Amino acid sequence: MSIVKILISQTVAPAPITYQETGAFISQGATTLAAGSYSLLTQDSSLTPLLAAPAGISSIVWSGGVAQVTTVAAIPGLSTGDTFITTLAGVTPAGYNGLYIATVTGANTFTFPLATNPGTETVPGTYTPPGQGELTAMMTTFFGQGQGQAVYVLELGAGDGSTGPAALGTWITANPGFFYSYLVPRNWDSQSSYLALVEQFEALSAKTYFFTTTTTANYTNYTAQMKSVIWLIEAPSTQNAGLRPLTEFSMAAPYQVTLNYAPSASNKQTQLNNAFLYGVTPYPTVGNSALLAQISAANGSVIGTGAQGGISNLATMVGGTTADGNDFSYWYSVDWIQLQAAQALAAAVIDGANNPTNPLYYDQAGIDTLQDVVVATMTSAISFGLANGSVTTASLDGPVFTAALNAGTYANQDVVNAVPFTNYTQENPDAYEDGVYGGLTCVYIPMRGFRQIIFNIQVSNLLSQ
Repeated sequence: MSIVKILISQTVAPAPITYQETGAFISQGATTLAAGSYSLLTQDSSLTPLLAAPAGISSIVWSGGVAQVTTVAAIPGLSTGDTFITTLAGVTPAGYNGLYIATVTGANTFTFPLATNPGTETVPGTYTPPGQGELTAMMTTFFGQGQGQAVYVLELGAGDGSTGPAALGTWITANPGFFYSYLVPRNWDSQSSYLALVEQFEALSAKTYFFTTTTTANYTNYTAQMKSVIWLIEAPSTQNAGLRPLTEFSMAAPYQVTLNYAPSASNKQTQLNNAFLYGVTPYPTVGNSALLAQISAANGSVIGTGAQGGISNLATMVGGTTADGNDFSYWYSVDWIQLQAAQALAAAVIDGANNPTNPLYYDQAGIDTLQDVVVATMTSAISFGLANGSVTTASLDGPVFTAALNAGTYANQDVVNAVPFTNYTQENPDAYEDGVYGGLTCVYIPMRGFRQIIFNIQVSNLLSQ
């Protein structure tokens, strides 16, 4: 008989959660991917091999400052009146070649403004399919912020703003919790099906967001209940004001910032408002002060600059809130704690079921262990810049804990309460038999940044005697 008997158990650490760093550009027929499939983009060149081939043109006719294009095949996914960005190439005369905003005028025709007559078309050339120009602009602007953050492209199949939201809703239902956020096409703005889609994600636990480009005419369609929406009004485009280039998709810049968040003790969470942005056009301020104030009051965003701080050479995100008025970092914090605490608790239960030297039982010691797990999560949240205050614990019955909260006992604290084993099992007779414990609660304060500073100055001409 051996004198010493060795017992070995294993505790396996959970893999880091990367869900909040996972997002997708929405494509509608711009790529060769099958509808419902996706591909990872790790740099700006990653999109090129995925793009659908240019489509054939049968003829081009210029008249009165407008070029009318007739296509070989029907224009996929769009209806009369829809607009799309397209590039014409291989046309003779070469004056027809270029990047344009086109308007669909029929099943096989579209037009675009062209001030000068290039002459009679002799070689019709090709045009890039709908959505491709905008998708390319998303990619260019996104990776213009830096090459370190990857993003997916999710192909929904040919369509427009009237069909895309329903297709995305179906995809999310079939793939819940796959992407944290989506950068949607401009033509989804204010479509009834899109408003219905975002309304499905208003719950506090939804953890799904839609980065939306809207207009001065449409932004009021996004209500304060739509916590899943971050909306932005771009600077006017080259088509009407000579400002924003067609190769820019402004919302892709702050979208990259949010996917690039990876909070840690050395890389703390920052707010989206006032974040530096690159390669995007600020909204003009001259003559627009009233409009910009209205956009801010409606919880919207624009691209601005750091001019107030003497940093006018850099663009910034002005607003950065979800449609309910909270900075995006607020809901990011709430989601982070939901995700991290759930995983840490599940890991404790799984490891405890596989540790014969220190198993996790449904008793007071087990409840204490689970409470410690949440305390560790909240401690990290504070050090990562996600939560304010300090962590404390409580072991109170539900009504007593609520009364203590209402009395201000835990003011400025992030409190983790665990209802004691005896109390909980007496009040919930079936819980112990079912192995269910619902007595764990965390009340915490999300970290916030400054939005406005009120600085009081008093001027006096009184001289000391």
